[in-house]
Amino acid sequence: MSRFDLIREPWIPVEGAETPDVSLLDALVQAHEFGGLALADPLQAVALLRQVLLPVLFDATGLPTSEDEWAERWSRGKIDGEVVGRYFEKRSDRFDLFHSVQPFAQVAGLRTEKNETKPVSLLLPSAATGNNVPLFSARTEAEPPDLTPAQAARALVAAQCWDTAAIKSGAVGDENVRGGKTTGNPVAPVGQLGVVVPLGATLFETFMLNTPIVRQGVKPGDQPQWMASPARPEWKTRPATGLLDLLTWQARRVRLVPDEDADGSVVVRRVVLAAGDRLSVIPAEEPHTAWVMVKKPRAGQPSNRPLLHRPGREPWRGMAALLATKEPTAGNESSSRLLGQVAILCDEGLLPTDLRLQVLTVGIQYGNQSAVVEDVMLDLMPLPIAALPPDSEPRRLLLQVADQAEQMRIAANQLGDEIRRATRTEALPWDKGQRLGDTLVHELTPLVRRLLAGLQREPDRVDEANQAWRAAARACALAAAEPLLNAAPPQAFFGREAQNGWAHRLNLAEAQYRGRVADILGYPRKQKTRSELGSGAPA
Repeated sequence: MSRFDLIREPWIPVEGAETPDVSLLDALVQAHEFGGLALADPLQAVALLRQVLLPVLFDATGLPTSEDEWAERWSRGKIDGEVVGRYFEKRSDRFDLFHSVQPFAQVAGLRTEKNETKPVSLLLPSAATGNNVPLFSARTEAEPPDLTPAQAARALVAAQCWDTAAIKSGAVGDENVRGGKTTGNPVAPVGQLGVVVPLGATLFETFMLNTPIVRQGVKPGDQPQWMASPARPEWKTRPATGLLDLLTWQARRVRLVPDEDADGSVVVRRVVLAAGDRLSVIPAEEPHTAWVMVKKPRAGQPSNRPLLHRPGREPWRGMAALLATKEPTAGNESSSRLLGQVAILCDEGLLPTDLRLQVLTVGIQYGNQSAVVEDVMLDLMPLPIAALPPDSEPRRLLLQVADQAEQMRIAANQLGDEIRRATRTEALPWDKGQRLGDTLVHELTPLVRRLLAGLQREPDRVDEANQAWRAAARACALAAAEPLLNAAPPQAFFGREAQNGWAHRLNLAEAQYRGRVADILGYPRKQKTRSELGSGAPA
């Protein structure tokens, strides 16, 4: 019989280790030695953190019930290896990927009425399967990959987080099956979020930054999926019992089918995947998303819902929501629970102000009734911890920068529209074509990242950072318009007269744009002359 011990076999990709993958035990006990989870596949990285690493840590050590208790754990600098070791000793049979009775995150003996299996690519959003055919896929469904047990384990937990919706195979023993299938399946719970994960300089810091303070501790009856009775094919719609149940939510019933390769090694080519439990509501305990308040929620639904990432929109443009750690924004958006906690810890002096905090944002755009993956949105940006308290100067600067960038985007789009009017061409629809404002925002992104990194290192130099941003953004805004102005046809110089008497000409459009940029960013500071500096000073 096949066996793969997730506790001791290497399968978790980390940065800074001697080998690409480490075991679950080493990932926890040596977390202070690793730079963090490897982010080559961000969907799997988020799934490993949520479905395995954090729940094991919380179940083994408990949750901190106060800021002081959290700070005490932070000050230790590493995880207690003896506590984690004893935890695994008592539960070693629960972490076998191919266990005959309770395989990890699976249902033993799961099968369909006709004993059908599917290619293991069904677990991989980036692989071709059924009607999910990524544009640049190197394989077809007829050529499924051969996954090692380590790869299969990562794909398994990722599917429990991100799997697509729609029809699933009907499992024997599931009374909800109709015609050999189940319908109406939602996407897996994490796919319903705009994921926001705080990351530290080491894997240990990442674990701590993702450890919520829960005053009452773990709720009675709350436990991770591997501590429950062996899973069965049937499923139901229900709320999460608590944080551990939520993080290890079994959104699908799965069985990996191990096979033997030509060299005798174990590979996984086939899988059985059926409907799993449906989360009735995303609870307020959800730590990895920002929120937006719904003015008129449906009956039985909470007033807050997860704030999803918008395709094509850089996360820094939503800075107001990320920094809304105390009060919601004008659009009723609030930061994530974990970033709000970091703000409190920083305000109480329990975290260093030069902490190298980064924010990983991940989201999936589903298409065709959420049955296929259209796009994966990913970004990793530095976030100055000094900007999280609500009244800080770095926070005010970052909100100002995001607002100025949005105003410049609008001004650039207006310039493009005005040039098209001058040539008697219809303006581009807002949702079609490459607009100048989008190009400008793309050019501004490196500047914003540089600003974030600089404030992270030296949060006291806000005025200098502000002046440097304004100068760089002004140059960027003017440079971005040059290609469009230079490419304007001759008739744009002559323009045309509108019915209201307003003239649409290239020179007027350029002057208006320059004026708007100056209104947004201010005018460049005048350089002092030699006489103003003094006779003995260099100009």
